[in-house]
Amino acid sequence: MLEYYKTVLGNVTFDAMLFRKELRKAMKSLKDTERSSLKDWLKCNGIL
Repeated sequence: MLEYYKTVLGNVTFDAMLFRKELRKAMKSLKDTERSSLKDWLKCNGIL
C-alpha cells in the first residue's frame, strides 16, 4: 500500500485539495511505520 500511495501522491501534487484528501486517506490506512516512511519520502522529494 505504501508504494501505491507514493504513486498517487506524486501524481496529484498539482492540486492542493486533492493532495490533502489523498494524504488523509493514506494516513488513515497505513500502519505507523509506513506513515513515517511516507513522511520521509514526502520530505525527501520536496513535497512537504
